[in-house]
Amino acid sequence: MTGPDPDDGACTVTIYPADRPADVMRAWAALPDGLGFAEAFGDVEVILVFRPLDRLLSGEPTGTSSAPD
Repeated sequence: MTGPDPDDGACTVTIYPADRPADVMRAWAALPDGLGFAEAFGDVEVILVFRPLDRLLSGEPTGTSSAPD
């Protein structure tokens, strides 16, 4: 998991093929409050992007068409 992006407050969780469900749940639980699921990238390694709920609910664009760095 990465920390908040200073530009838009987004956080990402990367899920690898070897991760167990408990690993995924631990990463998800470590996300700060006030975030909502925004988008996902990948097929083998999956990157889940979470953004502040106020931005998601306001209809602001949630990101770009490319995976985060």
